Amino acid sequence: MGKTPFSMKSLDKKIKALEKLIADPQRLNNAIYNLLQANDLNNDHQISRAEFQKVLQDYGIGDFDAVDDLFESLDSNNNGYICYNEFRPFFRAHTKIKLKHLKEIRDIQNKANEEQAASAAAAAETSSDSSPEPQKKSNIFGRWKSTRN
Repeated sequence: MGKTPFSMKSLDKKIKALEKLIADPQRLNNAIYNLLQANDLNNDHQISRAEFQKVLQDYGIGDFDAVDDLFESLDSNNNGYICYNEFRPFFRAHTKIKLKHLKEIRDIQNKANEEQAASAAAAAETSSDSSPEPQKKSNIFGRWKSTRN
């Protein structure tokens, strides 16, 4: 079987965690609040463009044009900051999209595993139907003895 960048067990664990998060509005709200609070570097209860850029840069997103576009789309009141009420719909939508993608990956992996198992079963059945003649074991030492005499 080919290597996957994740185990099915960890994938299922991530899916269950996201399902719980989406199903419980209070848990979702707490996650959003904690995320914003952790990245509010000056503790003013909002995320500035600089704080937003730093957070995304820390996550490996360095395309500043894309970061600016995202910031502009989240800053719905155009005050130069992202607050909880502006960030919540984005986070919720992002979480749902991530859950959908993880489920698609799981389904693709399950299908590949099923196809591989069916292929292996078919190969095993084919090899048992056409069992080859048993090969004679060669005795190297027996030939060696016979050539010495």
